[in-house]
This record gives sequence, C-alpha cells and structure tokens, in this order.
Amino acid sequence: MKKIAAVVGMIFLAGPGLAQGLTVYDGAKLKFTQDEDGPSTGFKSYLSGYVELDFSGIYGGIWGRAASDDLLDEYDLYLGYRNETASGLSYDFSYTRYYYPNDGGNCCGEYLLSLGMPFGDKVSGSLDVYHDPEFDLSSAYVGGTFAATDALELSANWGTYEVDGAGNEQEWDLGATYYLGEETAADLRYYDGSEYAGSYWGLSLSWDSTLFGG
Repeated sequence: MKKIAAVVGMIFLAGPGLAQGLTVYDGAKLKFTQDEDGPSTGFKSYLSGYVELDFSGIYGGIWGRAASDDLLDEYDLYLGYRNETASGLSYDFSYTRYYYPNDGGNCCGEYLLSLGMPFGDKVSGSLDVYHDPEFDLSSAYVGGTFAATDALELSANWGTYEVDGAGNEQEWDLGATYYLGEETAADLRYYDGSEYAGSYWGLSLSWDSTLFGG
C-alpha cells in the first residue's frame, strides 16, 4: 500500500495533466463455499481485496486473499492494458504473477487475453485465454450473461484447461448476481468440473469502488 501511495504522489508532483489521467480502484470480496473439496467436507471462507492503478488503459495492481485453509492464502501482482473498440468489443491483455506464502511462495505466472462483446441490451459474451509459459500450459473459458432486470444478472461459464503431465479437464459454473447498489453485489453460484471431487455451491458478497479519478 505504501508503494502505491508513493506512485500516486509522484504523479501528482509530475503535474495536474498526469493526475487527471489516473484512476485508482479498490475492492473486497467475502466468499463462502460448501463441500468444495468433496461431499461432506464442510464450509470454506475467503476474504480477498485489491488495489489497482489505471492510466489511459494501462493498469497494474495487487490482489490478496486470506482463506480459512491457510495453504490457500494468496497474493498476485498484475500488469496489463485494456480498451474497447467503436463496435463495443472490449479487449484486455495482462500478465499475473501468483504467490502462495504458505505453500511454496512464488508459484508461477500467466498471460491472459480477455475479450467481451455485448449482443443487444441484455446479453453479453466473453472469451478468456490463459497461457503459462513456464510450464507451457493453456486454458480457455467462454461465458454468457443475461441481464434479467436492472439489478439481476444470470450467467454461465465453461472452460477447459491443461493439467501438467495429464490430459485436458473441464469446469463450469452457473449462477445469479444481484446488485445491491452501484458498488455492492451478491452472487450465488453452482460449480462443477471433470476433475472436481464433487459439485459445490458458493455465495459471495463483493464491493468495488473508485478511490480516485474516474
């Protein structure tokens, strides 16, 4: 947090023009899952948060998570660029480095190409392609969202991913997101996959805001 504050301060000192182009975002999420590790394995909880700086589409940030199982504690550093075409196609290219402080430390990194496209006022689609250059593993996910009302969205995602030393696996989810306000949302989701010990449910409450700019 001190480093991010220092960067913001340097931009202010550099001049009002640079400061006007800067946006700082932050957010947090509280998530609960039931039987994530298989039938009758009980509840897990996760608390995550992030801070992100964006300047003319170039962005970078830090994301962290504390889990009830401390082996799943994680923090990520990421850097990318995002924009949108006149037709409404959004695109985002980024690199993320993953760290697990209680399970090996510096794990690995992935490149991500993310595309999103609206189809009318209520339907949108997405495509996310990941690649880990260190282990030469890739994954791809497609998703769809339907805005049932101004506050309620229904969505589904399906993906396939490579497993080191094995074949491809698939995973999918289906759920609903209810927006409690401009910054807060609740999400109830069903998860399953070919490598999963069993299907499970997840409930999350998220909060996202703009600290500066925008």
